[in-house]
Amino acid sequence: MMDGESYGAVMERGVILRAEDGAYIVQSYSRDGVTTPKIRALGGKTYAEGDWVFFFLFDDGTGRILDAI
Repeated sequence: MMDGESYGAVMERGVILRAEDGAYIVQSYSRDGVTTPKIRALGGKTYAEGDWVFFFLFDDGTGRILDAI
């Protein structure tokens, strides 16, 4: 890996802002003003608006919710 480059994704904490058709929009707890595009949960788990979760998001906007906090 070259200096300044990174790969992969960082696990974050966040709260579910919207739940629609098995996909979720999550607001990051650590990064002010950052929200995800619609992402799905691993294993088909379901969550409700207001639930706190662990999630990750790649540079291309794909990601997953890992589990509830």
